Amino acid sequence: MKSSEIITEENIDENAAKDFLKASYDGIDLFPCIPETLTETLAATMLNVSEPTIQRMVQDGQIELKKSAILAYINQKMLVNRPLNFTEICPK
Repeated sequence: MKSSEIITEENIDENAAKDFLKASYDGIDLFPCIPETLTETLAATMLNVSEPTIQRMVQDGQIELKKSAILAYINQKMLVNRPLNFTEICPK
């Protein structure tokens, strides 16, 4: 799918945009310096939410404190509205 097929003058095809992003990130580790087992703080940073929100999500069974679970949640919900900054965790 071409990006020009996603956006028209009238609207944005959300499903096409999600498919395009999924295909673009296929096989790429979006968090290469992040360990598989996460703290609540790190999971909150990855999802750009508060720690109490992460605690509720874990209690409700929405996510696990695992990198793979967070990536699956991001992929499902397409939470790509803000850039992530992990410079403290992944030094240059």
